[in-house]
Amino acid sequence: MISEASRLILILTFSCALAAGAADESLNPGTKVPAAGGDGPQDVRVIPGFLVIPSATNVIRFGICTNAAPDSPHLVNTFEIEAYGQSLLPSPRASRPPHWIEASNACLHNVLVNGAGPRLAPTNSMTVVEQASGPDWTYVALDASAAYGDRVKVFRRGLLFVEPDLFVLHDHLVGKEPLTFQMILHPPAATGLDPVWHDLRLELPKAGIRIHTPAGRRALRSWERFESPVDGLLPGTVTMRLGPTNKVSELNVVTVFAVYRTGVSNDYAFKLLESNTAVGARIHRKGLPTLVAFRIDPAAEGASLTGFGFRGPVGVDVFKPKRRGQP
Repeated sequence: MISEASRLILILTFSCALAAGAADESLNPGTKVPAAGGDGPQDVRVIPGFLVIPSATNVIRFGICTNAAPDSPHLVNTFEIEAYGQSLLPSPRASRPPHWIEASNACLHNVLVNGAGPRLAPTNSMTVVEQASGPDWTYVALDASAAYGDRVKVFRRGLLFVEPDLFVLHDHLVGKEPLTFQMILHPPAATGLDPVWHDLRLELPKAGIRIHTPAGRRALRSWERFESPVDGLLPGTVTMRLGPTNKVSELNVVTVFAVYRTGVSNDYAFKLLESNTAVGARIHRKGLPTLVAFRIDPAAEGASLTGFGFRGPVGVDVFKPKRRGQP
C-alpha cells in the first residue's frame, strides 16, 4: 500500500519478446478515425467494438475494447496486444450469458475503481475525444468516464504508439471523492514473478514478456499474483494485480509496452518523469533516449516536462544519432 497523496503517478513497463507469424484477422482495420491534426500518419482504426493502433501494419497491434454493452464479445476497457501472429495479452471473451455481469467477477476488468469495474450499458461505451500525430508517433484519446461515472468526474485513457516498438498508455482519473485504483492483468499461465525485481516475466519458445514497475516518488506496490474467482473462467491464464492504492483525488498512470522480436536486443530502461503540467517517461532503447510526455490538463494549450515543452495532448522526442557524413 502506498502513502496517501492527492495525485499519484505510475509507470508500468512491459517488455515483450515476439516471434514471426501471420496477423490475427480478429483485429482487421475497419472505419478510419477522422484526423485531428499533426504532421504524421493518422494510424488509428475503429472496428466494431474495438479501437486498434497502429492500423497500417499487421506486425504489431494494440486493441482496446470500447463497447460497454453487457453482450459485447469483449469486455469494455480491456486491451490485447498481438504481434507477429501471436497474442501476447488477451482480452477476456464473453460467455453466454456474459460472466462479467456478476459482481463477484470484478477481477475480469482491467481497471477497478473503489473495487468495482465499469457499469455495463450500451450508452457507457468509450468514445474517441482527441487524436494527434507526428513523424514517428500516433496518439488517440478515449473517454471512459461514462462507465465509471458514479465514481469519477473524469476517466481519460490515451494511447500513444512510437515507431517501431513502443505503446504508451496514459490513464487520467479525477474522482468525485477520493478513490482507490487497481489494475488487473490476465497474462498466460506461464508468467512468473521475479523474486528480486518483483516484475512479471514470461518466456516462450518464440515470444516473451516482462512487466516491470519502476519506483517513483509515489509508486504503487509491486505486481503480485493472487487467486481470483475468475481464474476458472479464463483457462490458460493467471490473475496479476497492481494496487490497490490508498484513496487519492487524482490519478495519472503511464504504462509502457516495449515490443521486440525474440533474439533481437531487448535493451530497455525506463524512468518516471513528472511536472506540474505533464507526466511521462524517458525510455532508453539500445542506449538511445525517447521522451514521451502527456499533458495533464486537457484544456491547457501547452505543457512542459524536464525542460521539454510541447503543445497539444502529447509530446514525443526521439533521439536519432546522425550517421557519418550527415550534416
